[in-house]
Amino acid sequence: MVRSFYSAPVSDSEYLQRVRRHPPSSLLPLIARVSSRMPTKVAWPTSPNYRPWALADAAVVSLVRGNEHRRQSASDEDLVEILAQYLALDDPIRHLPVGERLEGYMLRVAGQQFTWQEDDFSELARSLALLIHTEPTKQLEVLTDGWEQDLLGCSLSDYVGLGQLLYTAAINRQGRFDWAWLPEHELTAFGGLNSHAVISAVIERHFATGAQEERALAAAAGSSDPLLRRYTPNRLRSRPLVRGYGCDYLIPVTPTVLGKVSPMGLYYTARDHYQDDEVFLAFTRDLGELFEQYVGRNLSLLPDSTVYPEIVYGKENRKSVDWIVVLPDLVLLVEAKAARPTTSLRLGPQDRFSDELNLKVGKAVGKQIPNTVKCIRDRRPEFARIPHDLPMFGIVVTMEPYHWVNAPEFRSVLPPDSDGVPTVIASAGELEDAVVSTGPSLREAILAQIDQAPPGGWSLRALTSGRTVINPILDAAWSAFPWGDQHATPAGDTAAGAS
Repeated sequence: MVRSFYSAPVSDSEYLQRVRRHPPSSLLPLIARVSSRMPTKVAWPTSPNYRPWALADAAVVSLVRGNEHRRQSASDEDLVEILAQYLALDDPIRHLPVGERLEGYMLRVAGQQFTWQEDDFSELARSLALLIHTEPTKQLEVLTDGWEQDLLGCSLSDYVGLGQLLYTAAINRQGRFDWAWLPEHELTAFGGLNSHAVISAVIERHFATGAQEERALAAAAGSSDPLLRRYTPNRLRSRPLVRGYGCDYLIPVTPTVLGKVSPMGLYYTARDHYQDDEVFLAFTRDLGELFEQYVGRNLSLLPDSTVYPEIVYGKENRKSVDWIVVLPDLVLLVEAKAARPTTSLRLGPQDRFSDELNLKVGKAVGKQIPNTVKCIRDRRPEFARIPHDLPMFGIVVTMEPYHWVNAPEFRSVLPPDSDGVPTVIASAGELEDAVVSTGPSLREAILAQIDQAPPGGWSLRALTSGRTVINPILDAAWSAFPWGDQHATPAGDTAAGAS
């Protein structure tokens, strides 16, 4: 009898053995077929079992630990039971004192699940809008002429377009990609990926892996805490295509392909490519510069606004926040932070949780915004253009979401807001939506929050839920992709088609 739920915790070893009951050549194609039928959040079934993070975990376990000599082929009922065990896996929350449970669980779940639920259209368009369409204000060190070919082996536009093509193949070919499905004469949409050989080189360099490679990497990494194993990064998000299972490539979990060509995917691709730590640090400085200017581009979309860049003041050449936005009845103080949450932060509030969160965003909340507020209120001459008698509101914009960071449980470890100036932390995606939001607009929503103290956990995401307006910066970037003639991925991804 198939068990579709478990009332008691399942140990990680029991779950691993359940997955290993079937040969990978049977279980992996089954997972790929199932995933291809539910590529986006709107296609997920009501059952909580069928989620991409659960399918990805089962796929990686089978790929790395599976045994082809197992005789029992996997059926749909077997997958139901495997996913039910995954859902029931034991968790550190069950082994901690009651007062220490909530925050760690919230962070682990966010890192495990929320990263799969970002809007595909925004994520993909942001890659080009940020890295190609945004002009820096100073000389870059690594992201100079030729960086796309050096890092990716093709243009960024073609690279994201290839991700869209593989995603489409997964949906329409039950999680498989075969060269026979892609005649060379149909590659004219690409700029430089105009042959199977060129595309194959990029796929092998960035997207593809095999069982032997993954087992070697797993052996080198060593064992992990069995209570945390499923929360650690899944290798299919780095290498979403797998060789050796009855076709040119198997795509076990369809959404991993788009994640590979998102800004986060590109960041980790760069981490692997720039082996010299100094070069990688220079890359992150370039990324920080571009992100700061990208935030400014989005702020300029606010109606009836004047946007001022960073102001340098005093004998020591101190700096204000990155952007000051003056609206008719409001001043926004905006600081851009390109740093992203690390794996250790997403595993929960361990001993260094508070220190790490403060390292990422604490300076913006506790120093940069309050110092700028003081300069404006003290009427320093460098800030003469900024009204000193309007309500002020701070926004710290991060490149990737820091899920839950505005909740009281997590804000309590950060410095308090400046006197009378509330501050919210928002991701790039939240800002992109907020600046084009209507009914209410960003200005209206913030003024309402200033009039009455924001409820615990209020964020810009609440403002922009269910948006109906496309950000024109993202729209222009999307149009530059090989398949950018419509507001959807080639497969008709409804998450991408908000128009």
